[in-house]
Amino acid sequence: MTVALAARFATRTRKWLRTVPVFLLTFSFACLAMGLRRTTLEGTTSGEYLNARPGVAYVGDEACQECHEPQYKDFKNTGMGRSLSIPSPGNWPEFTKRVTLSNKRLGRMFTVSVVDGKMFHAESRQDVNGKPEYSEKHEIAFIVGSGDVGRSYLIIKGDALFLSPISYYSGIRGWDLSPGYEAGQFRGFTRPAGNLCVSCHSGLPQPIAGTRNRYQNPPFRFLAVGCERCHGPGEIHVRERRENAPLRSPTDFSIVNPSRLPPQIRNDVCNQCHFGGDAQVLRPGKTYLDFRPGTPLDSVVSVFSAPLSPKMDGLKALSHQEQLEMSRCWTRTNSHLYCITCHDPHVQLHGAEAAAYFRRKCLTCHTVKSCRLPAARRQTTLPPDNCVHCHMPKKSVVNISHSALTDHRILRIPTENPPLAAAAGESTGNLMYRTKPPQEPDAKPDLRTLALAYYEASQVYPTFRQKGFELLEQAAQELPNDTDVQAAYGLVLFLARPESPAEASQVLQKAIDRGSKSVEVRTRLAKLRFREGNVAAAMQLYNEAIESDPYYTPAYFGLADLYSASLDGQSAAETLKKILNYDPGNEEARRALANASGARER
Repeated sequence: MTVALAARFATRTRKWLRTVPVFLLTFSFACLAMGLRRTTLEGTTSGEYLNARPGVAYVGDEACQECHEPQYKDFKNTGMGRSLSIPSPGNWPEFTKRVTLSNKRLGRMFTVSVVDGKMFHAESRQDVNGKPEYSEKHEIAFIVGSGDVGRSYLIIKGDALFLSPISYYSGIRGWDLSPGYEAGQFRGFTRPAGNLCVSCHSGLPQPIAGTRNRYQNPPFRFLAVGCERCHGPGEIHVRERRENAPLRSPTDFSIVNPSRLPPQIRNDVCNQCHFGGDAQVLRPGKTYLDFRPGTPLDSVVSVFSAPLSPKMDGLKALSHQEQLEMSRCWTRTNSHLYCITCHDPHVQLHGAEAAAYFRRKCLTCHTVKSCRLPAARRQTTLPPDNCVHCHMPKKSVVNISHSALTDHRILRIPTENPPLAAAAGESTGNLMYRTKPPQEPDAKPDLRTLALAYYEASQVYPTFRQKGFELLEQAAQELPNDTDVQAAYGLVLFLARPESPAEASQVLQKAIDRGSKSVEVRTRLAKLRFREGNVAAAMQLYNEAIESDPYYTPAYFGLADLYSASLDGQSAAETLKKILNYDPGNEEARRALANASGARER
């Protein structure tokens, strides 16, 4: 151990040392000196960590700071440590003066302004005569992102969180439409800030169970991602260290140390947020907040990928693990290359310091002679002799505008493009099961999980629709009491077999009877009930959907159509006005309201 390393180790553990019995310290340092650390760590199993158990409470970063202040301070300066914040003049460097952004394709204008220390985003539109058609303005409640790539912004409507239609992009040092808006997937202040997005960008959200974007007050117990995201809830560890309780063994099993976990369990700590895949299927009764570091990710959510080759000119966000598994570094080390092999989550380096740090990481396996480029050529990179510059260049992100991320395929020749399926040894026609249990490398997903995965992936990749339908049909028969399977199957039947509405109606009703809280299921079933002539049942279903999600626009449109068909133009108009109250830019609602008003006048 070098003098510098010893000094750093002593500084970071000074308070902890005071609480640990001398014989345990002696044993721990002896293990380090004798080179036994690797044996001890690799032998650790996830089940030994007490805080990986359900019910152990989260305590927040400040409790960790008491003993780990250097790590605390370093981490707060990383992108994860700045993942979510409340707007204030100290954290909006992107805003120096009033911003006006006009999008001709959408015909809308956006503005960013600050009034009395609060940030506001607004959207407006003019008609063909240049007169104001509508305008809506919202105070920004939360800033999402550290600013390394950019920042997005959340507003609050009632108890629901929505994304602002505009974001700040560091790559262009300017503003543009938020992800998903340019392609027309979303419009206005109507994109829900769903549980998955929010859980990965925040420390500890407090969602209302069974809703897509409604949260308790306050919405977040802890704002930014913190220590416990990787180390697990700290209740037991903090209590025992404050009480000076003796350690049960040389390893403190009251708190997870990811570096001591078995390989895949270790990767799952990072994959919980950095591995999106093309389909994610939650286990029955689970939420994303149920995952605990030190346990398999697949015990909470199964992740699948479409076996498509990544584009030569871009990467997909949240595909780090997929990229890494295409690298020779991964295959040649028998999958023993981990995120934390190269990354220290506690610090974030930049520029020449980062280049030198990662070069040293490369040289732990490679040698200087491994590089085939002449020394003079290697000196032309900026910074000089930069391994990452050539083998892990920044590439544009296909699903986030104006952004670039590091290519983790670690290609010997940057123009290589190994297909993902070939790298994983999978068939090119099937979804790839990416969260297999570590002890079962040949494991297959259960029917429920596979059916729901194909259903989700088919929303983006039509090639999976036929197989997805077949799997759902089989799962619906074998799992008649599974709420999610029945809901998905009913929604598919609604579209796939329009000539047999009774079949879809029966399955959707079964899903509700089994406990489905889905507003989409209720809205689709309401349409079918209305077609059957059961107006009362349809109205009840629409109202249930609206009560569960006051911002689910399809339910309002369906209810307005029901009123119109019942010749109740006034109720239809009032229903459409409710849409415009929370979404004044909704042109379809405005046209429908004009038609309803015209019908009433006639």
